[in-house]
Amino acid sequence: MSSLVIAALLTGLFGGVHCVTMCGPISSVLCGGQRSERYGLAFNAGRLLSYTALGFAAGALGSWTVGHGLDPLRFALRVVAALAMLTVGLHLAGLPSSVRLLESVGAPLWRRLAPVARRLLPLRTPWHALAAGALWAFMPCGLLYAAVAMSASAYSAVDGARTMLAFALGTLPVMLGIALVATRFAKVLTRPIVRRTAGVVVLACGLWSTAGVAAQAGLVPNAFSPSCPH
Repeated sequence: MSSLVIAALLTGLFGGVHCVTMCGPISSVLCGGQRSERYGLAFNAGRLLSYTALGFAAGALGSWTVGHGLDPLRFALRVVAALAMLTVGLHLAGLPSSVRLLESVGAPLWRRLAPVARRLLPLRTPWHALAAGALWAFMPCGLLYAAVAMSASAYSAVDGARTMLAFALGTLPVMLGIALVATRFAKVLTRPIVRRTAGVVVLACGLWSTAGVAAQAGLVPNAFSPSCPH
């Protein structure tokens, strides 16, 4: 498993409190009721599919630049990925970050998609829940954008999809919080020591990636070849 995938998994897993704030209440409303378990699984399956598709597209863009002489764009993607990982690491560690600012980027798109998502409510079939989950993957979320940026630094569409899938799987324990065991696990994830530890890990990967960007720019010896973005 690549360190990029691990970083994405940790971002999703230990960003649980952020997920609860942004999507947890929505998930509970969408998937509540007598058939909550079936709807909850379908809703989250929709999210996973959308996240993976986003990762595939981002990874395809990143890999496309390699063979087309677009080194500046490739470099810019690596810079964005490194900064995103640093931002997420600071957020998870409980330090000041620009995660909230990142969330404003997708607000215009969500304003267009939100009315479509609302038409699916109340959920009547698992297919409605699947579609709602797919649309809710486009809610403004700084952690999601950071994961997409990580995927864009991958060297293939498949690697990008794998990175986003890891992020999506990391969010599952909290997003399935309607189940008792997941709720208990979420309480563990909210402990400061757990989140700070995860923040340090993601920050370390972000710093490693930043060093790789600096090496590519000629600011440090090229012999320094960090592997986090690969």
